[in-house]
Amino acid sequence: MQHPIPVAHLESEEEYFRKLDAELIEEARKRAAAEEEHRRIAEILHTENPEILAAVEKLGFTHTTIILLELVPLVELAWSDGIISPMERERLLLLAGERGVEADTPAYEQLTAWLEQSPSAEFFEGTWGAIEAVCESLPEGERQIRKDALIRTCHEFAVATCLHFGWASHIGAAKRKLLHEFDLHLAAASLKG
Repeated sequence: MQHPIPVAHLESEEEYFRKLDAELIEEARKRAAAEEEHRRIAEILHTENPEILAAVEKLGFTHTTIILLELVPLVELAWSDGIISPMERERLLLLAGERGVEADTPAYEQLTAWLEQSPSAEFFEGTWGAIEAVCESLPEGERQIRKDALIRTCHEFAVATCLHFGWASHIGAAKRKLLHEFDLHLAAASLKG
């Protein structure tokens, strides 16, 4: 003779399966959102290289902030002497605007957060790794154009901010050292490609 299952037991079993279903649906939703984010970043960077995509995602870039990738060296230059001057901030926001970063967007908010508090040395180094990888993935001619444009922008930024302080022919030692490191990063990207 079978004993009837208590009603309380059936209700707790139904609740368990409802919770399990909800968890599975939430996991599937998160997985789909992550895949969509991954696809959008790949589209913006024009690469399907999983290492590049993993690197930029690990650094915290999203499809709404990846536009800042090549502005990070300028942020690093601005922080090189330990403080960002109002001129450096203004210049960075102007350059960001020229690249399509609009106020009240996640990219603008991220950039202003970096201008308030310096990202870590690991973030800057990781970003250079991502920039190098993106450069490596480009065709040779385009790679050189991208590299030249980035290093030119970095040098112009350093000179412009130094001119503001009356140092017409003098880029501060910290900025000069970083510019040399940037040249080495981009030379390495050219050699690998």
